Amino acid sequence: MSTAEIGVDDYLSFVRREYLAGYIARGGASVKLLCAADEAVRNQLAAGLPEIGDGFAYAEVDAVTTRVHLIDQVFTTVARQLDWTGLAGSVVRAALDQAGFPAPAGIDRIDIGAIARHHDVNAAELYRSVRRAVEQLVLRDTEMSHEFRVAMLRLCQERLGRGDVTAEERETVIGWLHGERLPAADLRRVGLNAKVNRYNARPLLLSLTRWLRIAGRPGLILRLDLHRLAVTRRPPAGLRDGFYYAKAATLDAYELVRQLIDAVDEIEGLFVAVEVPPVLVHDEARGLPAYTALHLRVADEVHDRHRQNPYAALVRIGSHSVEVS
Repeated sequence: MSTAEIGVDDYLSFVRREYLAGYIARGGASVKLLCAADEAVRNQLAAGLPEIGDGFAYAEVDAVTTRVHLIDQVFTTVARQLDWTGLAGSVVRAALDQAGFPAPAGIDRIDIGAIARHHDVNAAELYRSVRRAVEQLVLRDTEMSHEFRVAMLRLCQERLGRGDVTAEERETVIGWLHGERLPAADLRRVGLNAKVNRYNARPLLLSLTRWLRIAGRPGLILRLDLHRLAVTRRPPAGLRDGFYYAKAATLDAYELVRQLIDAVDEIEGLFVAVEVPPVLVHDEARGLPAYTALHLRVADEVHDRHRQNPYAALVRIGSHSVEVS
């Protein structure tokens, strides 16, 4: 029996209108499993997703190049695609607004001295006021994990440009976010202890989406490509490309998606597009049915061959649309 599909352009327009522009931008979160009919449709999705979110940050994680069954690897892959310095600068500007001394229009670099002269105030007094405002914005927001708040405070302090945090220490913080191996002494110098790992990565991911909103962005669009999970046997050594997954790792990847689905009430401003090939939708041995906890959450909700429900957790995407419900 054939199953109804939604055209790529129609579905992307639907997501922009019904999710990103309203629900996600107001702080909601959603995880969708998208099953592309063929490689051309998959490529269209990959090209279209970054374009539909006005102001949204965008990141993609491919199971070929990232071990998607490990949440710390997923987080650090996302972190490497974000402009942490720019986000910190946006938060410092928000702190200047909160302190009543907004940065003049047309000034790209945050210069406390220039801003003080613009407002005809003492630079040292302005710095103390803005630093307090930054600390209130960052440290008092308990929606973010303690480690994440410490890291973001250091980045904001470096943007203030008064020497509290050096450029080298800023790079240490960013390297920590990226999952790089760093000397323990360097981490302690910026107030960080544990590296990003499987225990703190999930709170860090939730903190990240909150931080984007504090920085004035509506949220994050995350494309999670799981097509590699369908490869059952690794090719010969000379033909291998990236990571391959045993069944246990495949089930762990499904568990990660299940956790994201169950955490949508805790996450602000996140839209996750999980792309799976058609074979994984029905394969009893290795596909979604092999992991009941996820399969029950995304099982087909509409069984009409001529009608597709774009609000469903699992949506089939084709090159042409049929009628949607």
